Parts: sequence; C-alpha cells; structure tokens
Amino acid sequence: MSAQGGEPPTVSVSIRATPGQEGRAEQLAERLDGAFVRICRTGVGTDAGAFTEAWQPWTRRATHHMVLDAAVRPHPSLVAQVHDAVGGRPRAALRFFTPGDGYASHALRVAAFAGHPWLVPPGADPTSIAVVLPTPEAAEFARSVPAGDDAPEGVLLQRFAEERGLALLASTADLVQRDEPGAHAPATAFLPAEVAPAEWWRRDTLQAPPLIPVVHLRDGQPLSYEAVPGTSDGWRLRARRDVPTPHARRFARVMHDRLLGTEVARGHLRAAAVLLGVAGVLRDQLLLAAAWGRPSDAFGVAVAREAAATLALGTLAEAVPAARRPDGAAELRETFEALYEEMTAILRGSPRPEHGADP
Repeated sequence: MSAQGGEPPTVSVSIRATPGQEGRAEQLAERLDGAFVRICRTGVGTDAGAFTEAWQPWTRRATHHMVLDAAVRPHPSLVAQVHDAVGGRPRAALRFFTPGDGYASHALRVAAFAGHPWLVPPGADPTSIAVVLPTPEAAEFARSVPAGDDAPEGVLLQRFAEERGLALLASTADLVQRDEPGAHAPATAFLPAEVAPAEWWRRDTLQAPPLIPVVHLRDGQPLSYEAVPGTSDGWRLRARRDVPTPHARRFARVMHDRLLGTEVARGHLRAAAVLLGVAGVLRDQLLLAAAWGRPSDAFGVAVAREAAATLALGTLAEAVPAARRPDGAAELRETFEALYEEMTAILRGSPRPEHGADP
C-alpha cells in the first residue's frame, strides 16, 4: 500500500538531543539506515523553538516525519517497520512507544492479548518519544502550539489530533526502548529479536474498552480505569470491578503455584499478596481481550507474551522493592510469561485436571 498519492512511504527523522546527548544522538542516527535523519539540539525544560524545529519537516522527499528522543534504543529494523506501518496507516498519527508503567499500557496489553497491532489509546499520554505524522500534519503540528503552552508533548499531540480529526494510534509492538539512567519503566512490548511481517500493521485497530483492569502504581492494588463521559480527560480510577471468570479454581491454582514459590514473594512480607493481585489483573485483561480475539500468528503471540512479561515490571517498582533488582525483575518476567501461557491454555479449553471439575 502506498503512503500518499501513489508514493511508497518514506520517513524523515528528527532526533532530539538535550545537552550532553549529542554523541548518543549521532550513534542513533547511524543506526537509522534508510531514513533521512537530522539531529535537533534542545535546551532544558520548555523550549518552543526546539519543539518547532523537531516537528517541522525539512525534506520534500519524505511522505512522513518521525520525532525520536536521543535516549532510546531502536529496534534493529526500526525504519523498515515504520515504513510498513505507515504504509498500512498512511493518514494517522502513529505512536511507537508506550511506557509499561501507565494506564494506557494496560489498554495496550488488552489489544495485544486480542491480537491487534493498533490501539486507539484511552486519552492522552504525556510520553511522546517515538511518533510519526504525515508530513503536512507534522508541519501543522509544529506551528500549532500557542506561546507559553507548557503542556506535555503527548497531551499536545492528543489535542492536535482531536482538533484535526486525525486518528492517533498506539502500536502494541514498541519499536524503541528507553535507554537512560533512572528509567525504570520498560516499554510495554519491545521485541528487538522479532520483526513484524508487513501484513501485521494492516490488521484491525482496537478501540480502548470503556473499562480496563489496571494496577495502581504506588501500592500495586488492582483497580478499574473507566471511561466517564463529561469529565475533563474522560477517564477515572475506580475500585476493581469483577470480570466474569470461568474456570475460577484453575486460574487461582495456577496463580498460587506460580507466584508463591518465587523468591520475590518469599523475600517481602506484602509481595505475595500484591503479586496475586497483579496476576488477577492479567487474568482479567485476558478475559476481556477474549471478546475481541486472540493472536493468530507467531509474531502476535510474541507481542502478547512480552506484554504480559512487563506487567509486573512496569507497575511494582514501589510496592515490591525486589522488582527493582535485576534478579527480581528477571524472575518476575519469567513468572508472568509462564502465567500468560498457562492462563491462555485455560481459556483455549485445554483438558481439566483429573481431580474434579472447575466452575
């Protein structure tokens, strides 16, 4: 599929580098073979001039314009996959990074578990470190911010898209990863060893459901993120709502067997209870996603598995101290990958254990 007027998609890239990041930006530029690249040096804090420079397209040879932060690690095939993605969604704003510690990441997990490459995210996300716009819209966005407006760029992007009637889509497969000290929250599903087939990016988009099972970032408690029409941002946190759970005993048994034997759970007084709650959120997200489908190929399964693996890593940094240690993080990744496999097997209707039926 062509991008605009029969042209194959071509992407220009602006890499934003704050003071001290110039060398990193140059290294990143060298890795973006196949794109037109320019480095934009920014100041500290709000910098309207740097914003305009980064978003203003600077070559007529590109159909789309991408803005990247210098402090990212790109997918080895970033440019080729972006070309495939914009070929499938040529008239949309595309976001290729969603941090795993936000409520939008939970909606993205539901989309990944349902086998969708794109999500219409629930409201604005302040993070905007890897975004692509068609070049006319990028030029308009560069001119759109009023003087003195210091809203986060992701909020500005959401506002711009709504005002222009432009679809803003988040990819379930992240194409960059944060790469800076202190950035504890990984991408929701970054797969540097996998390459999405071109057809993947042309599959259906999922609209964020009106109720999303989420994890509170401070205490790890299961909550519901719910659409509330008429509010300023459209969403509110509520107490957890029950999701109808078939095979309840089998799910409970899997969660207890996997989690209570981990070093993370044994090493912290509250960790076991918190982890069981987070596993319940994973179960609820999988049940919710089942209404829209499931991954149909190996790449989709890989995205879904990675989204499950980062669920605890992105949300338990404060509630479970071991989640911040390399050994604890590795154990949580492995545990939640295994939970994904076992829970999806239950949902697929694998044979029940011999010891009685499950409700």
